[in-house]
Amino acid sequence: MKYITHCLAVFILSMAFSLRGQDVEISIDHPDMVKAGENFEVTVTIKKGSLTDYSRFSQDLHLGLAATNVSSPNADFSFDEQRVRIIWLKLPKASEIVVSYQVSVDARLKGTFSLGGVFAYVVGDERKFLNFDQQKQITIVPSNTIDPALIVNIQDFRGGKAPVVQAPVSAGGGPFAMAVRQKPELLSSGGYRIHLLIDNPPGSKYAKVEESIPSGYLFEKVNSNDGIVSHAASTVKFIWMKMPEQSEFEVVYRLVPKQNEPQGNMLIEGLLTYTDGNENREAVIVEMDVSLDDLGATQKRDLLATGKVPQTTRTTQAVKTETRPPASNPDMGSASGRTIVNTKVLDRGTGVYFRVQLTANMNAFDATTFYRDAGVNREVFVEQHNGYYKYTIGSFQTYSQALSYKEQVERLQEVDGPFVVGYNNGNRVSAGSLR
Repeated sequence: MKYITHCLAVFILSMAFSLRGQDVEISIDHPDMVKAGENFEVTVTIKKGSLTDYSRFSQDLHLGLAATNVSSPNADFSFDEQRVRIIWLKLPKASEIVVSYQVSVDARLKGTFSLGGVFAYVVGDERKFLNFDQQKQITIVPSNTIDPALIVNIQDFRGGKAPVVQAPVSAGGGPFAMAVRQKPELLSSGGYRIHLLIDNPPGSKYAKVEESIPSGYLFEKVNSNDGIVSHAASTVKFIWMKMPEQSEFEVVYRLVPKQNEPQGNMLIEGLLTYTDGNENREAVIVEMDVSLDDLGATQKRDLLATGKVPQTTRTTQAVKTETRPPASNPDMGSASGRTIVNTKVLDRGTGVYFRVQLTANMNAFDATTFYRDAGVNREVFVEQHNGYYKYTIGSFQTYSQALSYKEQVERLQEVDGPFVVGYNNGNRVSAGSLR
């Protein structure tokens, strides 16, 4: 009887622990009304109880909606084939997890939809699923900048690009193009410079340039010509509620390789939308192998009118070196002023010193902004070594100083696996050999 009583107590205790591990709740918060062509934020709150191991939240979105990460602590966020996936190999210790992401709404949508989701988790060796069916409807307010004939209910939307209405052609033959994109310039940093020339539509009260961005790149504004800039997922928009005064105006932006992500082919598609009386017009942005920087005002007008590249200009160079004015830096091995994707290049120092390496990547990225936002309080430098872009901070006169700082930055969530690197007269050597 004592043995049976003991076994029963163990069974009841294990069942109580198992049920406590299953005490999971999920809620999703979002606005009731969203505008077509804009973004809205979704917040998912998971009360996980005592769960600690592998878990996953997934959510299917209608065609015409796309998601980008805002905050997902300790998780891997992805959006592919219209599915949001948030995966934890190990859950945070806190009993409640809050994740958020932005959803962009195609400008051609109207109607209502709802957001559900599935939370998968493990209790013991058993896989469990918690389905969340959101009954709260989201209403899409149609865009007033889209031809009503192109607006579709979200339940009937099948994707694809909106039909293009070309600019009206005058009796004299009309312009060759309302907007020209110079063939993207490859920068020495690994990024690209995108340069647009736009024919200012006479009498237009509104204009918008919308361009697709290849996967694996971050957008950086250079010159919007006083336009309002917004970017989400794989699209960037420039909007003018008051048109520039020039008869032709230009827009310039950069595409910067993302850290640890493959880069898609540099294929960009774009549309210029503008008003013509009470109607909206759309014109395809035409890409040409021409250097707009080398053209005068008359040549630019001729290019838009005829599509012919003036003989006095050259085509774009294959690679353009990106440099910035030099800036002072108190660290040993300070940079001379040249940058790679907004990050100063490390100069060869003298003597023995140490630095802390944060990461090494096949592709360059804006480490200055990334690590500043991550909480790193020293300037990041980049060097090219053995086929990699290597990012370090320092310098430190002793190994112990570098080690102390390495221990400080590895507490930051975005810094993974930093280590100490030794330098002797600018050459990388094993830090242990210099101790």
